[in-house]
Amino acid sequence: MWSIRCQYCSGTQGRCTTTSSGRSVTECCSCGRVVEERQSQPHDLFLLRAQDSPLNLVTSDLASIPSPSIVGLGTKTNEQIKKEGVVEEEDDPFESTGFITSFSTWSLESTPLFARSSISFSGQLAELERCIDSTSTSTNSSPGQVVVVDNLRAYLQIIDVSSILGLDYDISDHAFQLFRDCSSATCLRNRSVEALATAALVQAIREAQEPRTLQEISIAANLPQKEIGKYIKILGEALQLSQPINSNSIAVHMPRFCTLLQLNKSAQ
Repeated sequence: MWSIRCQYCSGTQGRCTTTSSGRSVTECCSCGRVVEERQSQPHDLFLLRAQDSPLNLVTSDLASIPSPSIVGLGTKTNEQIKKEGVVEEEDDPFESTGFITSFSTWSLESTPLFARSSISFSGQLAELERCIDSTSTSTNSSPGQVVVVDNLRAYLQIIDVSSILGLDYDISDHAFQLFRDCSSATCLRNRSVEALATAALVQAIREAQEPRTLQEISIAANLPQKEIGKYIKILGEALQLSQPINSNSIAVHMPRFCTLLQLNKSAQ
């Protein structure tokens, strides 16, 4: 565990774990969301290194010195040579063995070096994978693939609209859960996934008592208010949800507007 800063719940403790696809991520210990993802890559480096290796050669003793019988000895007899203290070559004990001379040789050789680098980046894609992983149990079949694609489209729609409206991540998570429950309870054929996801976000906003006008949500989602209202009704019937207070009521939005205008409670 080490210190982090979770962008979802402002937690400060993280733990290292692995996703279902084998990627290394950092999860928040407080909310369990993926905060950071890490990718490691091995590198094979070859460096040129100078190598010193000995080269051994056998050379004969005094090979470059001329023979004594040639150097001005003329026709002297063996006895005369011995008297003068000159030793013949065959009497030299090192002549037959020779000396071993070692030379130092330098060469450049490639030396392998194995290194590993690691980079860290946002864990939003890994968090997306975690969110839709529970619905991808039948990915080998065609209906399962459709469910995964629909969940991906809905998740991106909810995250996009939530970021524009400045909503908390808990509201986004709840909206995505509402969408999945609704998609399991009703058929999405010939229906707009983005509109249903936006309707789920409207319901989550109302339940969290973080009011946004339908006009604000319509502009952020780039969808007509009438279409969003239609899917809000479909969502409520599928999940049998109780309708919260009317979002267009001035009593709902007045506190937020007064806060944005920095008005005190007496003015409100």
